[in-house]
Amino acid sequence: MNYVEYFKTKQGFIRFFAKARDKYQKYGKVVGKIHMDNLSEEEAKALTSFFARKFVAQNSYDISINEFMKKVQRGRFDDFDFSYYFSQVYEDFTFETNREKRIKKVEAFHSFLEESITQMRCEKLKAFLKDNMNRSNQTMTLIRRKYTKDKKECRKELLDIDTLLRHIPNEVTYLPIYASLISNPHYLDFSSSTGSLFYRILSYILEEDTPKTNEDKAKLLESINVYTDPLSNFVIVHNLVYSVSVPFQTMNLNIENISSLDKIRGKKNKIFIFENPSILNRFKSLNIDASVVITSGIPNLAFYKLLEKIDRETLLYYNGDFDPEGLLIAEKVKSRFPKVVFFGYSKENYILTKPIQEISAKRLHKLEHVHSFELEEIKQCLLEQKKAGYQENQLEFIEDYVQDKLNV
Repeated sequence: MNYVEYFKTKQGFIRFFAKARDKYQKYGKVVGKIHMDNLSEEEAKALTSFFARKFVAQNSYDISINEFMKKVQRGRFDDFDFSYYFSQVYEDFTFETNREKRIKKVEAFHSFLEESITQMRCEKLKAFLKDNMNRSNQTMTLIRRKYTKDKKECRKELLDIDTLLRHIPNEVTYLPIYASLISNPHYLDFSSSTGSLFYRILSYILEEDTPKTNEDKAKLLESINVYTDPLSNFVIVHNLVYSVSVPFQTMNLNIENISSLDKIRGKKNKIFIFENPSILNRFKSLNIDASVVITSGIPNLAFYKLLEKIDRETLLYYNGDFDPEGLLIAEKVKSRFPKVVFFGYSKENYILTKPIQEISAKRLHKLEHVHSFELEEIKQCLLEQKKAGYQENQLEFIEDYVQDKLNV
């Protein structure tokens, strides 16, 4: 009888060899000690017989591999080899260690990504995958999970995202229409797994924080001219004039409302656009009779549709926050409507805001996308001071500026 047959018949050694196999898979060899806790009667009997010393059931022991090898080689089985025994007893046994298996899996995943990249045409997506291939962030974890579940489906999903990123619209587009680029209007639904990966990759490419809520996702989409439903897409307005010089009270105009209007203008042919609703609240408390539009952060479809409807004789003035996001909003407004006049973007205005909130390096990096010369002075202040300033801290300046314009 060879040692394979011998130990296979010894039920008391089953757990010993299972633990020995685990060591082999971890280290590539069986070394050290095997811890056997709470021995069964059968294990105690088998070990006592083999080692010629007393093992007691329900006790725990650390069994030296060196001692085991000395015993087995002094007996009938001087050719004993753990790896050969494992290969004959365990059908799922491989001579590779767990580390070697992991390395192979990583290499296979990298090969999968590299092959996928060759089929892509969006340079930013290719750069993302190359830069993150060896990283353990949540987005790559999600891709690995999809790869493990279904390689073919994972590749299709990556190539679908490539298609979407290569066709970011230049003008306003509704979400289902954009998603239909890959023949599935629900592909980018906020609750879908495909949408989840797309939003993560898009946020990375746009250097934005990963969206956590549906509102975050909607704002991210708006930055690429993609919008959800028109009824919930609205803009805050105050004192805009329509038809027979009848001003709107403060209200939220959605896209459907705006589409029915024409030739909107401001009182005294001036409209003041602000990033934050708090400015409007201040104006109302002081009874400043100005026409005001509030973007509430990133301008949305309703905002753009509204500005398209404003009479060409009406002058537009804009002021926003002094942080990277605020300057990007201003830049975006100006790029869509060059007639907009920025005001309050000087170093003196920056000092007025008494900036104290620190800006992270990641956020400062966004300033590379700010190119308007009117914003250059504030941009340099942010890069040098690394602190944000906000509209609410220069209310008196804003009030005086608006009053002066209204009195002209």
